[in-house]
Amino acid sequence: MSLEKIFLKNKIFWRMTLFWTAGYALALIIFIALLRYDAVTPAGAVVALLATAMLLAVLLWMVYREIIDPLKRTNKAAGLMSRGNLEYKFHINSDDELGQLSVNLNALAGRLKDTLIQLRDVRSLEQAILYNITDGVIAVDGDGEVLFVNPVTEKILGVSQTSAVGKKIVEIIRSYEVERIIEAALKSKKHLTEEVKLLTPEAKTYRLQATPLTLFEIGSSGVMVLLHDITERKKLEDMRSEFITNISHELRTPLTSIRGFVETLLSGAVEDPGTTLRFLEIIDKETERITGLLDELLNLSRIEERRAVHRWQPVQLLENIGRVKDMFLPRIQEKNLDLAVEAPPELPAVYGDPDMLTQVLINLVDNAVKYTPAGGKITVRALVEEADIKVAVEDTGVGIPPESLPRVFERFYRVDKARSRELGGIGIGLAIVKHIIKVHGGKTHVESKVGKGSVFSFTLPIEKDRQV
Repeated sequence: MSLEKIFLKNKIFWRMTLFWTAGYALALIIFIALLRYDAVTPAGAVVALLATAMLLAVLLWMVYREIIDPLKRTNKAAGLMSRGNLEYKFHINSDDELGQLSVNLNALAGRLKDTLIQLRDVRSLEQAILYNITDGVIAVDGDGEVLFVNPVTEKILGVSQTSAVGKKIVEIIRSYEVERIIEAALKSKKHLTEEVKLLTPEAKTYRLQATPLTLFEIGSSGVMVLLHDITERKKLEDMRSEFITNISHELRTPLTSIRGFVETLLSGAVEDPGTTLRFLEIIDKETERITGLLDELLNLSRIEERRAVHRWQPVQLLENIGRVKDMFLPRIQEKNLDLAVEAPPELPAVYGDPDMLTQVLINLVDNAVKYTPAGGKITVRALVEEADIKVAVEDTGVGIPPESLPRVFERFYRVDKARSRELGGIGIGLAIVKHIIKVHGGKTHVESKVGKGSVFSFTLPIEKDRQV
């Protein structure tokens, strides 16, 4: 390396060397001059010493300005930046190492500022994802202690982030099954997925996904847990399974009966006119039952998928109630029941399909007639409640157990399957009621006490200018 390069790369060193060498040389020259010219007067010696002191002061000032002050400014800037003040800028007007150091420190502060902004953005994005994800998220360390829960988990478990952090997972979920899955994921280092049921506070089913991860900050393993609510899906699966079972049973029973009578006729019973006529009447009745079942299923499907063609028009519910009462009058008299209608004479009209609303009333009154013992009473009430018309069908029948009330409007759900089958019920009527009222923008409701009777009601909005 040439002397020029060495000098250019070590300007501070050479500058300090030059300053101190010049200072010592000057002091030595003055000292030698004083020794040589011993005849100098005291006043001259004082002048010489003062001149030397002034030169040394100038030298020290130059050293302070060129080296010490820039170092102090650099140290101050480094201290401010280390405490987070990355906006501070300073500049040293020199082309030596100190000047370059100021440039590098300013550039470093700028890059640190940009990096921190990027980190904050990334952290904000990660927090936004975790806080807005629709699944519950729980981070657990290698000891099974909670590190993080997102707001969905707080809502699911009824805990807060501050109260959950640091606790064992079993303390906040109260499920040893969840603890077992997390421990298995920690040991196997594999992704695990299982279905679990949690009481939070009501029983719900979740798909739990436990994914092992490495927490570099604390130097140990952990698990990320996702809780996806599949309660509704499980209900739909159960309903589908129950639907297949019920429809299979409902079709198998009459088809088996029809097949048995047909085989009997084919084996020779057709020669007996009386037996043949009786069997054909039974076959006709069972065929009509199958046809009715399929028609109700198709109607329910069309209503659920909103494919039914509606004749929307103003509907006077009192007229529909009157027609339904006349329709059931023979059965009412046969069972010695009392059917009463209670409604104001000027009931406002609702917009809807008159045939579909009549079907709602038929299904509700039919149920009341079926499950009300002889001598009982059925009352159809209609009244105005704010912006709605409420219609209720009340009976003094057998009633419905409390545990069955939430499910009575489900397809094929029957409180007493044996009794329903005996009375000809297949569990679709109330489902049709629910969906027709829903299509019309209303709501259904049921109240019941075992042995006292039931009240099935629905509300419809009063909207004179409604366009559908």
